[in-house]
Amino acid sequence: MLYELLKPVVGVALHWYYRSILTEGIERVPKSGPVFLAVNHPNALIDALVVGYTVPRRVRFTAKATIFANPLATRFLQTVGVVPLRRASDESKSGTPAATDAERHAERNASSFEAVAQALAEQGAIVIFPEGKSHDLPQLAPLRTGLARMTLQAYAEHGVRGVRIVPIGLLFERKEAPRSRVLMQVGDPIHVDPLMDAGVSVATLTQLVAARLAAVTLNFDSPENAERLQRVGGTLSALFEPTPSVAEGTPALGRVLELLRRLDRVHGTLRARDDAELQARIDGFEARVRAFRARLGDQGIDPHDLAISADAYAGMRFAIREAMLAMIAAPIGLWGRITHFVPIQLARRLALRNVQALDEPAMRTLVVGLLLVLAAYVVQTALVASLTGGWWALAFFLSLVPSASSDLRYGDRTRRARDRARAYFAFRRDPLLQGTLLAEADAIRQDAFALERLAAER
Repeated sequence: MLYELLKPVVGVALHWYYRSILTEGIERVPKSGPVFLAVNHPNALIDALVVGYTVPRRVRFTAKATIFANPLATRFLQTVGVVPLRRASDESKSGTPAATDAERHAERNASSFEAVAQALAEQGAIVIFPEGKSHDLPQLAPLRTGLARMTLQAYAEHGVRGVRIVPIGLLFERKEAPRSRVLMQVGDPIHVDPLMDAGVSVATLTQLVAARLAAVTLNFDSPENAERLQRVGGTLSALFEPTPSVAEGTPALGRVLELLRRLDRVHGTLRARDDAELQARIDGFEARVRAFRARLGDQGIDPHDLAISADAYAGMRFAIREAMLAMIAAPIGLWGRITHFVPIQLARRLALRNVQALDEPAMRTLVVGLLLVLAAYVVQTALVASLTGGWWALAFFLSLVPSASSDLRYGDRTRRARDRARAYFAFRRDPLLQGTLLAEADAIRQDAFALERLAAER
């Protein structure tokens, strides 16, 4: 019951921070039966919240056993289905007494694996982060063997059959940035029973999980390459996609990520040929894309708006539509802004203090923001009740969440409308500008196709 109550609350909190949370391949998650959901780990607690919110069946999480020390925490964690895991690092910090390393290792594994095997025997879906830690690396961290060892032990010693390991890739547009986007890509499940019957080893199963996870994540060889390719890829994605509507904002994140994967493959293939002339061509192409993006920036034009119509009728229709929407959405959004401005801004300020890594801002904002927003709701509703009575206070309370969500959504649309209006007026002021920019964009597209053809040549 508590899990079902918390899920929509988590959804609201996530959508207040991130503009959209989309899924691809969610039908690959089995609706029943024992399942490991093997998830990459780029964004701390947010990763667990995204998976718990988006996966249509109830999931269970693993967590270090030390957080079960508090009786109240234990009751809550057991209610929502968290499975305790004992880790060597936790025992060393707590000063576990005299036993050999081998004895502690065996005891720790037996206790943790027993809990996981029991959850699988109950047909549970268990979320595992096989990298073992949250990180800011531009690729998957080396996978630990715990998932494979738990799978083998559940099969061999506890008789659990029908286990599937489902790889899930979490891809954040900019994980630390409010109103950015999230995509959860679900890969092809690994059916464990045939592998167990064939005598698969821990190392082989771990390698197979790593390969499936790599297929649904972005993996660059260095932070510098990641930053460069993402900058170039972001511009190319705008040039390869149809002009999105103001409501859509920008092309679907899945299409952008697929283009980034293609760009990374082409880049790696061509660089590997160690041809100075070819490398100069790659560098020239990337420089051309960056220069084009800089030119657009100087003009104040978003690359997604290059192909908009600049005639007077299109501009008038756009202005009328946005004005009519503003008459409805702006007052609701303003109400949400007034009632939430202080707690949300305070939460963001507190969350950004002493930040050490990119996986901290979103997690801190959601945790601190939840507490501050709930406190603000209590104070504001009590004040309204004291001034106007219970029914008005109830109406006020029921307006809070919808108005805040409306404010955020309308704010996203307003920013895109402002960008589009800026491009429209730039094209109206200089009738030749749009044609020049479109010609350059087409030349860049042709260069990209040529490089991809070169990469495909043997």
